[in-house]
Amino acid sequence: MACELQKIAAVVAFGNAVASTPGVAFGAVAPPLEPLLAAKMWLSWVGVLVTLGLLSKCLDDAGRHQDAETLRQEIDKLKGEMESIKNSVPH
Repeated sequence: MACELQKIAAVVAFGNAVASTPGVAFGAVAPPLEPLLAAKMWLSWVGVLVTLGLLSKCLDDAGRHQDAETLRQEIDKLKGEMESIKNSVPH
């Protein structure tokens, strides 16, 4: 049961990030996203990326290289989606 602590941390970080993401960020018709709210949201998602990166490293260290590589690919996709959302939110 390798990396259980990192898996739990990733689930918690993801839950926090989802909870901190208002519908405005996903293109809902609403007033512009408040700067403080946007900062909290982006910090939460950066936390997810960091936590997933630590999980990927743990999987590599545990000899689960294919799982680690798959996770790194998903991290790259998430980074791309975050960048897309960031560009669609008015500054």
